[in-house]
Amino acid sequence: MPVAQGAHPTAGPGPEPARRLSGAGDSGTPARPADDAGLDFVRRPMVRWLDPHQLLGTAARVLAAGFSTAYVDTREQQDHVACGVVDRSGASEIWVDYASDLGDGWNSTYTVAWLLARRALEVDQGGRSRRLPRGDVLVLGGDQVYPVPRRREYENRFLGPYRAALPVPPPSGPPGLLAIPGSHDWYDGLVNFTNVFCRGRTIGGRQTLQSRSYFALALPHGWWLWGVDLQFGDFLDDVQLAYFGRAAGQLRRGDRVVVCLAKEVDSGRRSAEVCSDRDVGYLEREVIRPAGGRVAAYLKSGRHHYARYCGEDRQPQLVTAGGGGAFLHPTHALPAEVAPPAGDGPPLRLAARHPSARRSRRLRWRIWLLPAYNLPLAAVLGAVQVVVALMLGLHLAGRHRSVRFVELPRALWESPTAFVLIIAIVGLFAGMLRLAHDADGLPRLVIAVGHTALQTAGLGTVIVASSHLTAGIRSPALSVAAFLALVWALGGIGAVVGVSGYLWLTNTMGFQANEAYAPLHHADDKGFLRLHVGRDGTLTVYPLAVDRVGRRWRFIPEGPASSAWLDPDGPPPRARLIEDPLVLR
Repeated sequence: MPVAQGAHPTAGPGPEPARRLSGAGDSGTPARPADDAGLDFVRRPMVRWLDPHQLLGTAARVLAAGFSTAYVDTREQQDHVACGVVDRSGASEIWVDYASDLGDGWNSTYTVAWLLARRALEVDQGGRSRRLPRGDVLVLGGDQVYPVPRRREYENRFLGPYRAALPVPPPSGPPGLLAIPGSHDWYDGLVNFTNVFCRGRTIGGRQTLQSRSYFALALPHGWWLWGVDLQFGDFLDDVQLAYFGRAAGQLRRGDRVVVCLAKEVDSGRRSAEVCSDRDVGYLEREVIRPAGGRVAAYLKSGRHHYARYCGEDRQPQLVTAGGGGAFLHPTHALPAEVAPPAGDGPPLRLAARHPSARRSRRLRWRIWLLPAYNLPLAAVLGAVQVVVALMLGLHLAGRHRSVRFVELPRALWESPTAFVLIIAIVGLFAGMLRLAHDADGLPRLVIAVGHTALQTAGLGTVIVASSHLTAGIRSPALSVAAFLALVWALGGIGAVVGVSGYLWLTNTMGFQANEAYAPLHHADDKGFLRLHVGRDGTLTVYPLAVDRVGRRWRFIPEGPASSAWLDPDGPPPRARLIEDPLVLR
């Protein structure tokens, strides 16, 4: 098959030194650290999505990215970069690993990186042990780092863990590395993604193979793997369409394509989801099919679980495999049927999921633990309630007596800042209406009104209760101080409990899977895919689950150069098959 290998650009190392990104020392082999002090990255915990500082920072990045990409499409600026098809079609067989949604907490991310770096994995298949060799190519399906793609976050949450798991190439040669960007990779306009993956560098023992944010990988026996950059769900750019048009020119009739997609998570941007589906449909109908090929499977990221949908004839297959390290998304509310990504043909039916629906529902109970591990949020919400109490002038000097519920409306009416408070309540309602984005019509309105009323009533209850508890203090100054302290403590904890109840109820109704499960910081139930194109031309997909990730790691100061810097301190994490291997002939 006449496939040309794309040339990498000869540009300089960019803003990050090449040695730092590759992890190589002056001799080309990184020195093995003896402890944490020898690492050039920090082992970070999972992202605390409800931390106020985190929320503000991420919101600012999202707004800036949405504004900039509305006027400048970074993908079109890649036109000057020489780019061809990555050719692996000459081998008689090949193994390919696929992982996505990975750069979050250390334990979950490094567990997956450590398993991907093993020379082979032993899994049980029908009562027999099956050996699955390490992938000759690792494909990353999107969102390589959370929450925002700053350079240091890439070091701490992706580059460092993957370099530590496979520091230098194995004796057989460096495995290849390909990636497509997810929404989080786009929050800096793709600057750091391009610098990491599109400059011909090494990441530990792996060699990056692409020079743009998308790729076409030619596999043996007429199989292809295409990675598509959907940005934030906008239209496919002309430069990318032209690239895949040239790749389609090398398809032979009967060739089969596996398409990798980093889809937009359901976060209120429904137009983005619809637009990206149209892009995929256009790519299949107007580019792949006219060239004689057909899409055999879609590998989709964006949702942090495993789910497989298929048609009546088992093709095409739609596989979501987002268990590379990020928090878990629930599986109990997955739809029984979905439309095929191309938009035509019969619906695809749910065939498998991980974790199970039962386990997914059980994990929802952890929502009630939000106050315990979201203390910064409780502190901020408590401070807001103190400000409201001061604005209402309740229990202050000369009026340090028990406040009754009937006095609250009068205090609001008499407050010189009542207009500001009313605007704040309206803003709270508007925010709740926006947050309930995955509900429609009356349910959405009821959810927004219910949560606003709950928080407003909770504030009044906290003020009245705090006033009653401190009314007996003789000193006016001490009484006011104790009153405000109680409002801060009880109000902060009560507000977070209210958030827990709101998320519990709405998720029970089938809404807000992302908002309810992201704050849980659930590290377990991870996974990835291992694909094998056999000598007979069969593509076999092995869906692998990691039920429990490693928690304790010990440094290995001595050992082969290509062995991991850190190994499990105790029983190693194990991968198992989620379901029988998926065989595509």
